[in-house]
Amino acid sequence: MKKRTSIDAKLFVGALFAFIGAVFAVCGILLYFLGDASHVSGSSADPRKNFMMLCGMFIFMGLIFAIVGGSLFVKEFRLVRRKNALMETGRKIFAVVTGVFEDESIRINNRHPYYAVCQYEDPYSGEKQFYDTRSYDTDLTHTIGRTVAVYIDQSNPELYFVDYDPR
Repeated sequence: MKKRTSIDAKLFVGALFAFIGAVFAVCGILLYFLGDASHVSGSSADPRKNFMMLCGMFIFMGLIFAIVGGSLFVKEFRLVRRKNALMETGRKIFAVVTGVFEDESIRINNRHPYYAVCQYEDPYSGEKQFYDTRSYDTDLTHTIGRTVAVYIDQSNPELYFVDYDPR
């Protein structure tokens, strides 16, 4: 698999949410310190209360967006970094796609995502090992029998990356 220079969608969305959330939180804080409560109108007779609620909504929603976006960004950034590290330093083996399954525990747009299962047989011990790909939204049955590269961490074989392109 070629190293991609583009940004993954989840990284972009996480960074965008974190940035927009930070901007909203900063706007709420600046509004609190620099704003004038006497010009705020609303249903309540107390303009100071309305002003505090407005500032609080900006800060609260901004922090929610920043936390959700930041956590998504950090999680995806770690996954991309781990994948790249496995591709550089991991042991490369070749496995055969033996099956395709639907993940029925998840439903997106009334469809279940698919994932492929790859099998590797150790030529020395004869032990069989199975590896899963990430999920895809299209049927992958046309890839059964295809050989794919699997990168395995030398110290922890539970960490692996299947270099799988369903096209």
